[in-house]
Amino acid sequence: MKSTRDKEEYRRASAIKQKMEGVPYRTIARNVSVNYRNVYDWINNYRKDGLDGIRNKRMNAGRKPVISTDKNKEMIKDIILNKSPKTFGYLKNTWSIRLLATYLSSLLEMNVSPMQTWRIINDLGIVCKRPKLELEKDDDYEEKKNKIDGYKKVSSALLKKGSTRI
Repeated sequence: MKSTRDKEEYRRASAIKQKMEGVPYRTIARNVSVNYRNVYDWINNYRKDGLDGIRNKRMNAGRKPVISTDKNKEMIKDIILNKSPKTFGYLKNTWSIRLLATYLSSLLEMNVSPMQTWRIINDLGIVCKRPKLELEKDDDYEEKKNKIDGYKKVSSALLKKGSTRI
């Protein structure tokens, strides 16, 4: 019983077995935690169609995946590995989950959450690591610190609500 469908079919088969043993419909319904009318329908379907009558008719329940299709996963992998955010007009050098989710929302014209983006990246086997600032010389420290402080001032203004660029 790996999936929900298998559990449902097992429940139906169990109800049919109990009916063959002579257990009343309402008792079977209590045992399998369903309405007695469901048990009655399952047994009628079994009598009419055999085991095919108790098989689950739905092949795939729920919404069809739109964002995490194989085509979109390959596109996301290509974007992460081969293209820089600067190519698309962003101020950052590397992709973050939130930045990628924002870009995918505009590209696919639908709402893509950072959590969904993280799941897709995780499925692709891509590991995200935070870059570290490394200094070559002690003299470079002040210069790079000033650049970072300047960037922090600019980036906070860009992150305000309604801003299209990050």
